[in-house]
Amino acid sequence: MSKVILVHAEWCKFCPSAMKFWKDLKTELDFDYEEVDIDSDKGQQLASEYSVMSVPTTIIDDEVAFVGVPDKEEALEKLS
Repeated sequence: MSKVILVHAEWCKFCPSAMKFWKDLKTELDFDYEEVDIDSDKGQQLASEYSVMSVPTTIIDDEVAFVGVPDKEEALEKLS
């Protein structure tokens, strides 16, 4: 099962769309999903580990998969 981590920020105007995207997709597919605020300790750790330069950034199975709001087709491909 894939693990999806969305790195987001309260101040980001695109992050709510990315959060909605992944929550909606989770109703269609079975995958682990976690949201992490980049301003938290864990968010800072992920930013350092994965060289996150902007939000929203989606990490799938320990690899940066998307920066910004993903395209559904591409997201489905990454999760298959």
